[in-house]
Amino acid sequence: MNADDFPAAASRLCTACGMCCDGTMFQIVKLQPGDSAAELGRLGLKIRSRGGAFHMEQPCAALKELRCTVYDKRPTRCRLFHCQQLRLLETNETTETAAMSLILKARAQVAQVRHLIEQNGLREDGQALQDRFERVMSTPVDATLEPELAEAQEALDQAMRQLRLVINREFRPPPLSK
Repeated sequence: MNADDFPAAASRLCTACGMCCDGTMFQIVKLQPGDSAAELGRLGLKIRSRGGAFHMEQPCAALKELRCTVYDKRPTRCRLFHCQQLRLLETNETTETAAMSLILKARAQVAQVRHLIEQNGLREDGQALQDRFERVMSTPVDATLEPELAEAQEALDQAMRQLRLVINREFRPPPLSK
C-alpha cells in the first residue's frame, strides 16, 4: 500500500473496529501534558483524577457508532495510538482485507463476551469490558448448588481468555524495546 492510500484504509479499519475506544482494549487513557482535562470534560469525556494525574475513562463517551465525535480535539494518546493492525498495514506486512477480517472476528468475540457477561447477570453499565468481566468473576459460585451459573462463568472465563489472546497478539502494539 502506498502512503497516499494509508489514511483512507486506516479510517475504514478504525470505523469498523473501535476496540481501542469502546472499553475492549483499555480501561483508561492517561492524559498527557498539553491535554486540557477541563476542555475534554466540556466535550463530554469522562475525565477523572487519581493521584494528581488525569485520565479518561473507557468506553469513550465520544464514540458513537464506532466514530469519534471529538476527533479533531481528542487527547494526545488517542492521536498517537496505532494498533498493531494499522502498523502492519502501514509497513505492508498485512492487507486491508486481512486486517478487516481479523477485526470482524475480534468484534464477534467481543460480542460473545458481552453476551456471556449479560448471561451471568450483569447488564451493560457503561464500564470497560475488563471491569465488567472482573465484577462477574468476583461473584463466588458453588458449582454443586448452581451448576448452570458455574457453567456460565466458565464459558465467560474461556471466552475472555481467548479474546485477550487475540487483542494482545493482533491489536496491542508490541512493547517498546529498551
